[in-house]
Amino acid sequence: MKSSMLLVLVFLLSGCVTNQLHFAAYTTDAELSAIKNKTIHSTITSISGDERCAPCSERSKVVWHAANYNVGLYEGFANIPVTDWSEFTKRSIGSDADASIKTRVEIDRIFVKTWNSPDYYACEARLSVYIGTAKYTGQSRVKIKRAGQEMVSQNQAYLKSETLNAVSLALKAAYIDAFSRIEKAPR
Repeated sequence: MKSSMLLVLVFLLSGCVTNQLHFAAYTTDAELSAIKNKTIHSTITSISGDERCAPCSERSKVVWHAANYNVGLYEGFANIPVTDWSEFTKRSIGSDADASIKTRVEIDRIFVKTWNSPDYYACEARLSVYIGTAKYTGQSRVKIKRAGQEMVSQNQAYLKSETLNAVSLALKAAYIDAFSRIEKAPR
């Protein structure tokens, strides 16, 4: 009976993004470098799908989940502190204004998680990339072993600015993933 209850619990937690990020492997320096150094040969004409949550929860489309065990397991959800997602996304991906391929990007999900003990920050990004009416989806996870938050008080955290670098890399990696499907599509 106990083993079946444990199996059910593991199954239920496996679908939870916050747990998937918590148990995911750290992104290696080589992987981070490959994402950073990849040149994008397309122009992003528009970005959609960014939305601010109120109230924020794990189900929010674009959200930061702060968690900290040192203060009695503080867990909170908040907006990711980006004011212009269109510009942030274009800059993160590296849109090339002179490229012949024009794409539209829809943000399907951006989930940032910060944690302590061990310190890490992570981001899962899912995008839909459109060329004309054709849709290609991409997703990525970036997890970095460094502190991504600071606790201001027992019930309040702030996101360190370097955590936004993980968001940038996750967006670019998701775009690369979607773009690889574009390149493989039958003509």
